[in-house]
Amino acid sequence: MSVDCCAEPVAGPVVDTRVLRHAWTALGPLRCGDWPTPYSLEPRHREETLAVLDEVLAGLYLAVDADGRLRWLGKAHRDGGIGARLRDHLRHSERARVFTGVFVVEADPFSPPQAIEAAEGRAADAIGLRSRMGMRRWPTVTQAQWIALVTSRPGRRVVPPRRDGGSNGRGGVPG
Repeated sequence: MSVDCCAEPVAGPVVDTRVLRHAWTALGPLRCGDWPTPYSLEPRHREETLAVLDEVLAGLYLAVDADGRLRWLGKAHRDGGIGARLRDHLRHSERARVFTGVFVVEADPFSPPQAIEAAEGRAADAIGLRSRMGMRRWPTVTQAQWIALVTSRPGRRVVPPRRDGGSNGRGGVPG
């Protein structure tokens, strides 16, 4: 018996182009960047990968085992991004042993957190994960709820003042 709090993650389907396409499209207009990017979570590459993923503040991730089977579908939308979220997972010995790679679908970090959460549920449904991966639960969202979440954008992005001392005639205020 393990003293760890979590059982080994149940294996899901092999992560192939179909699975990646479903994860990629689940974010819809919130998606940022290209096709899901693969990263190694092998012990010799883990710290380097996590440092890179600290820069991805929002998105979906698919953790896989050595056979390419999906072991975790998750989301991140917080300080430290996907790197911090994966560190949380890897504190559990079972996950640290099983997770050997991760595919990342980056999202716009200004997306509403509820929309990123809903995208995780949309991906789980598209991939067909409900009731297939043990006790894992994903949010359920209707198409109407999804549209409302995606169109409820936060306030306009704050643009830092220009460093040229305000040569635009407005005292450095962008415009």
